[in-house]
Amino acid sequence: MSGEEKQLIKTPKAGRRDFLKGLATIPVFGVFIAGYLAKRSHDRSQQYNIFADIDLDLEEFENSNIGLSEQPGDSIHLGIIGVGSRGKNILDSLGFSEHDEKDGSNNCADLNITLAGVCDVYDVAAETGIALSQFNQYSKKSARKNKAQRFRHYQEMLESKDINAVIIATPDHWHEQIVIDAAKAGKHIYCEKCLTRTIEEAYQVRDAIRASRVVFQYGHQNRQQNAYHVARKIIEKNVLGNITLIKTHTNRNTPAGAWLRHLNRNVNPSDVDWQQWLGKAPQQPFSPSRFFGWQKFFEYSGGLPAHMFSHEYDAINQIFNLGIPKSVVASGGIFYWKDDRNTPDVFQAIFEYPNRELLLTYDATLASSSTGEYQSGAKTKEIFGSDAWMKLSMDINVMADRHSKRFKQKIDSGMIQPSQPFLSYRPGLKPGSLDAITSASERYYASQGLVYTYQGGKKIDVTYLHVKEWLDCIRNGGTPSCSIDHAFEDAITCLMATKAYLEGRKVEWDAVSEKII
Repeated sequence: MSGEEKQLIKTPKAGRRDFLKGLATIPVFGVFIAGYLAKRSHDRSQQYNIFADIDLDLEEFENSNIGLSEQPGDSIHLGIIGVGSRGKNILDSLGFSEHDEKDGSNNCADLNITLAGVCDVYDVAAETGIALSQFNQYSKKSARKNKAQRFRHYQEMLESKDINAVIIATPDHWHEQIVIDAAKAGKHIYCEKCLTRTIEEAYQVRDAIRASRVVFQYGHQNRQQNAYHVARKIIEKNVLGNITLIKTHTNRNTPAGAWLRHLNRNVNPSDVDWQQWLGKAPQQPFSPSRFFGWQKFFEYSGGLPAHMFSHEYDAINQIFNLGIPKSVVASGGIFYWKDDRNTPDVFQAIFEYPNRELLLTYDATLASSSTGEYQSGAKTKEIFGSDAWMKLSMDINVMADRHSKRFKQKIDSGMIQPSQPFLSYRPGLKPGSLDAITSASERYYASQGLVYTYQGGKKIDVTYLHVKEWLDCIRNGGTPSCSIDHAFEDAITCLMATKAYLEGRKVEWDAVSEKII
């Protein structure tokens, strides 16, 4: 911490050494702020007392330079299967962008990768992928001579000796077969969520990966998000007390958010290999609604649990290591979007963890965004403890329970007010600037679905970090942070909710036999 920065945090002389010791591991650009945020100079002594009581000791997440390393290792030739909206987002995060530069791009190192192959059943998407392959803004070279080869079928890509690893960003009903075939072909795998469309398929995929020697990374890029690591530290210190309830949400209210993504698209059916896209799914005439909005249909997806709750579950699972719930109940319906969909647009589920003595809940609506709090693409999660509760997104705010036993004296003295956060975490926050995350530019990139974290005091794309972690494991060995075991837990948990909804019953998990009953 520089002298100038030390001046920003004044402490009482008594206990100064312990106080500075507690602050030493707080990243320069990620600041914990205790007490009344608007009266920093008045409340420094109160901040000291709060920190001393909690004894927080954070790792320097944001001082890491992992994502900024300029030594990527041997070149890796990638193939991408599926160049739809998410596939393009992944390529963009890796520097294969239609734009010369996006916010945070110069904070990413050259990954020494080549996009050698593109596979998509839609000619327009495949051509887009090929065009993107020819320039990488993170590369030390201003241009690349490479031009990706188009493969009409993914199996042809897997047969290519020029492809080392594949990114799978297809609709869910194709995941099982492609992952299994890729593992058998010895191609390293980055697979988007949900892992599979059905529970039965999840077992097959897990077995195939375990039987192979490939490096598998599941596409939950928020495994790289600093706020979730910090939240785990707070919870490990028992700041919240006995946690018995966790609430998660999805709130949307736009046609795109409800997966009406075919509107205003002029697609020529002759440009789509529709029969290949259907695969083993029931036969249907070509439908732009199904092709672009496949998440609306159980024939190709698990609905809201698989596509939206999956993000929330993985965030909570990486903090609490919950695993698969003992039981799930669910309800919902198609209450607003009266189109051709068969997955619900309003949904609720309760996940029971009796061994942890807590409930995890999920509620979703595609017809109202009024209660959905978003921050840099992350939905707010609420974690309720007997002494305090946490609002968690990219930021963290911790409020004391007014009947807390642990904080009773501080509440009674006025040091802590239950209506105000007594702990707040702002990733990337520069000392003295409380609105860095809510700037106009940050709001713009959040609206574009770009989610960032911070390293070395610099903003960096979490998808970039997540793929880089996978590439590093390919080169150097090791297991990525979202392994096949995490993917299996995610798939089973989310699809248990889908099953509970479809069958109108309580679905239970037998952890001994690993079977759903």
